[in-house]
Amino acid sequence: MCGIVGYTGQEDAYPILLDALTNLEYRGYDSCGIAVSTNDGVMVSKSIGFVEQLRKAPPISGSSCGVGHTRWATTGKPDDANSHPHSDCEEQLAIVHNGDITNFYKLRKKLLGNGHIFRSETDSEVLAHLVEEFASHGQVGSVAHALNEVEGSYALAVVFKGSDQLVVARRESPLVIGLGRNEMYIASDVPAIIERTQRVSYLENGDIAAITPTNIKVFHDEVKVNRTVHQVSWRPEDRGLAGYAHYFLKEVHQQPRIIRDTIAGRLSSTEPSAMLQLPSLPQGQVDRLFITGSGSAYYAALIGQHFFSEYSAVDISAKIASEISELKPASKTSLGVFITQSGETADTLNAARLARDAGYSTIGLTNTQDSSITRITDATVYTHAGLEVSVAASKSFTAQLVDLNLLGLHLFPPPLNRFHNLLTELRFLPAKAQRVLDQEAKLKEIGVKLASRQSAYLVAKGVHHAVALEGSLKLKELAYLHAEALLAGELKHGPLTLLTEESPVIALAPMDDTYDRVIQAVREARARGAPMTVLTDSHDDALESLADEIIYLPSSERCFSPILMTIALQLIAYYCALERGFPIDRPRNLAKSVTVF
Repeated sequence: MCGIVGYTGQEDAYPILLDALTNLEYRGYDSCGIAVSTNDGVMVSKSIGFVEQLRKAPPISGSSCGVGHTRWATTGKPDDANSHPHSDCEEQLAIVHNGDITNFYKLRKKLLGNGHIFRSETDSEVLAHLVEEFASHGQVGSVAHALNEVEGSYALAVVFKGSDQLVVARRESPLVIGLGRNEMYIASDVPAIIERTQRVSYLENGDIAAITPTNIKVFHDEVKVNRTVHQVSWRPEDRGLAGYAHYFLKEVHQQPRIIRDTIAGRLSSTEPSAMLQLPSLPQGQVDRLFITGSGSAYYAALIGQHFFSEYSAVDISAKIASEISELKPASKTSLGVFITQSGETADTLNAARLARDAGYSTIGLTNTQDSSITRITDATVYTHAGLEVSVAASKSFTAQLVDLNLLGLHLFPPPLNRFHNLLTELRFLPAKAQRVLDQEAKLKEIGVKLASRQSAYLVAKGVHHAVALEGSLKLKELAYLHAEALLAGELKHGPLTLLTEESPVIALAPMDDTYDRVIQAVREARARGAPMTVLTDSHDDALESLADEIIYLPSSERCFSPILMTIALQLIAYYCALERGFPIDRPRNLAKSVTVF
């Protein structure tokens, strides 16, 4: 939630910061703002809404050092006063902040008593006044003393009057430094600065850094430390739309390639396992396992639970990360798997820390190199989804499902004949995903028809109920359509009351041991007049009389069918949203990375 950027160098800072904020807007778009350093003080420009609005304002040019912020409102409504950056009383400094200051009421009361004047309702503004309070300690010292008073989380950047130095710090919230030639950048995420540099360094919890155009000094517990410089693999051209109307549609269409990239080099043709770098966990030695995440990642965890159960009889469960408040002590043969696209999801990071402290072995599954989850867990499995710009997940979710399959093969190696069957299926999976995309026109028709409805219901059983949950989430996120995932066997126990001629149903009916029960649910819904769409890999003639629309998907192993069903639901949700006229890549009230509790 919220994104911060900064620049110090030789060029005019303002346009660079504008571009960086545009790239980071998926973190929040309630408001945005920029502050730059001048000899007369800090100059601030703010705007409600998207960065495009800020571009229309008169530029604050002539400074080569500044910070920027794009806001997802938490404390304080989204208005001009609550927009970042925030300045001190004398406008000698300005701050941008991502995080949650939990003791800000206490700090605000104290600062008001000391004569400070507040202009906003935010928790973040206390940071500007705290730094001002300790100004006698110098730029780095004032920030360090201020943060000693603070409880909660922060990624913080401070710009000072007449200075080309940025002072930054982090606790829990992510912060990356980009290294250029006689210029430096800071950002919440790499995508903000990837068009300017691909050399980055990640700050650790508790770090404070002083950054000038030619130098970076990082301090931890008042001791100077060095942080490794990494070369980012993401390409600047990944930020383009490549001819697509929206990033979401582009990212949906990238999924066949993403599947290929994810399995490349990770499968042996002779050994029944996936070749993952997990030295802490010998194969076949896990006696208990839980998988967790938030949002789409939690639905991936539910699907992963089914995957792992295909390969093993050990105790396996999926948990919502935000509901994990404590864990009983465990041995190293007990395993926690933590799914987070960004690697920075606060609830998932907290769950990983709890598991680590309880004695579990831990694995992070993330799309982001050197993110916080990689430093908390014993080992990391990287998805190969590449840069995902749209707030709603698509290709990252698919990559998570493929990686969960690979992880299951690694942890619970199947018999050799079973492994070869799965290997063959995996190799054909990208082509099957493309065959789903080839039905885009039919899926568009379904999405357009949904657009005029007030609600939709997705019916499934077994592992595909989790797919239905993800599909309903996409309809909510993109199309603002009330959508529910229903278990096929539970319709008659209450949900049938919701079904009328105005309540479209999408049934997920793969030809497996759940098929008959799902088709029975289709009959029940149809008897109440509900418009019916069926996604299936069965060519059952009986379906023709039960469904208004049938989408025939490629047949596949139960482990991979959820991926194909998901892609179809993504396209339905996209075209429903397009027909309803909503901002697909930037759904209201949401942000890409949820870094606060």
